[in-house]
Amino acid sequence: MVARGAETARLAHADGANMRYGSLEKTRPKAVPLASDAKTFVSAIISLLGSGVLGFPYAFKQTGILLGLVIIITIASITAFCMLLIVECKYKVKSRYGVTATTYGEIGRALMGAKGEWLVNSSLILAQVGFSVAYLLFISENVHAYFGIAKQLVIIFAVPPLVAFCLVKHIKHIAYIALCADIMLFTGLTVVYAVDFSYLKENSTTAENIVGVFSTIPFFFGVATYCFAGIGMALPLENSMAQKPHFMRVLVLAITLITFVYASFGVLGYLAFGDATLDVITLNIEGHGGVASVVKLCLCFGLLCACPIMLFPVFEVLQPLCLAPFGESELKIALFRASIVVLAAFLAAAAPSFGQLISFIGSTCCAFLGFVLPVVFYMKLSAQSLSLRAKVVLNSITALGLFMVFTGIYNAAANLF
Repeated sequence: MVARGAETARLAHADGANMRYGSLEKTRPKAVPLASDAKTFVSAIISLLGSGVLGFPYAFKQTGILLGLVIIITIASITAFCMLLIVECKYKVKSRYGVTATTYGEIGRALMGAKGEWLVNSSLILAQVGFSVAYLLFISENVHAYFGIAKQLVIIFAVPPLVAFCLVKHIKHIAYIALCADIMLFTGLTVVYAVDFSYLKENSTTAENIVGVFSTIPFFFGVATYCFAGIGMALPLENSMAQKPHFMRVLVLAITLITFVYASFGVLGYLAFGDATLDVITLNIEGHGGVASVVKLCLCFGLLCACPIMLFPVFEVLQPLCLAPFGESELKIALFRASIVVLAAFLAAAAPSFGQLISFIGSTCCAFLGFVLPVVFYMKLSAQSLSLRAKVVLNSITALGLFMVFTGIYNAAANLF
C-alpha cells in the first residue's frame, strides 16, 4: 500500500528488494550498512501500514465491533506467525540444500522448483495489479464525491501521469515520489483520526452492530488480510538487520502497534458515523472546506504516487517474459508498461466498490501468499520433526487460507453474475 512506497524503494537500493512481496531480481547492488532494531521497527511499521485501513470502519459496520476485533487480532497473529515461518524457511533451505535464498520466490524455487517460484510470482503479479486497481478506484470514488466528475473519467485522466511514472527504469529512481506518497498518507490518516473524534463529540450517530454478524465474517477476513499483507517484506527486513536474532521481537512489536492502529481507526470511524459509514471513510467527510480538502487531496495524491511503486514488480517479472522473444527496445518497453497501466485502469473502472475490491484481493492473493504458501514451504522442510500439535496449527492455517481463497472467488463470481 502507499506506506510501503518509500520503504520498498529504500529496500530496493539496500537489498535488491524492489517490491512489496520481495524481489525477484537476481543482481545485487553494493553492500550498505545494516539496520538497527529501531530502524527495522520503523521500516516494519511503514511496510505494514497502508490505505486499506480506510476500509476498516465499513468492515466494522458490516461485521460488528466485537467480532471484528476478534478477527483483526486473529489475522494479525497469523500474519506475524507466517512472516516468522518464511524467515525460518530461509535458514532451513540454507542448512539443508546449501542454497542462499534471500527472497520469497527463491525459497519457492529451492523447495518446489520452477513450480514453486511460479506460484509465488503469479500470486505476486495478481496482488500487485490488484493493489494498483484499488488505489485507482479509491481516487476515482473520492474525486467523484468531491467534484462530481464521473469515476471512469477520473481514471482516464490518471492514466497519462501513471504511464510517465512507470517509464522510469528502476524503482529506486522514484524514491522521493514514494516518500511523498508516504507523507501524504500519514497526513491524511492523522486528519481522519481527528475528524472521527470531532464527529463523536458533535453528532449523535448510533453504531448498532456491536456484537457481530457471522454471515459477513468472510468480508472482514478479506479486508483484514489485505491490510496485513506484508509477507514478502519479512525477508528484506530481516536481511537488512544488524541483529538478526532480534527480528522476532521487533516484528511482533510492530504488528502489535499496527493492530492497535487498525482496530482503533476502524472502531472510531464506525462509532463516528454509525450506520451511515461508507465503504471508504473519507466519503463520510462532508463539505469542501479545509479539513475535507486536506484529507482527500493528501490521500488521492499519495495513492496516485504509489501506483507505480506497486506496478514495478509486475514489470520486472513480466517484461522479460513478454518481450524477450521480440527483443527489448525502449519503445517496446514503454508500450508494454503503458499497457499494464491501461489494464489496471480498465479493471478499476469495472470494479464495484473499494470495500468489495480490497476484500476480494485480501481473500485470494494475499491469503494465498500470506497464509498458504509459508505453511506449505515450512511443512515441506520440517514435516518429519513436527509434533501433532504443530501439525494441527499449521494445517488449520492452511485450511483457513484456502477457505478464504475459495470464498473470495465465490463471492466475486456471485457479485458478477
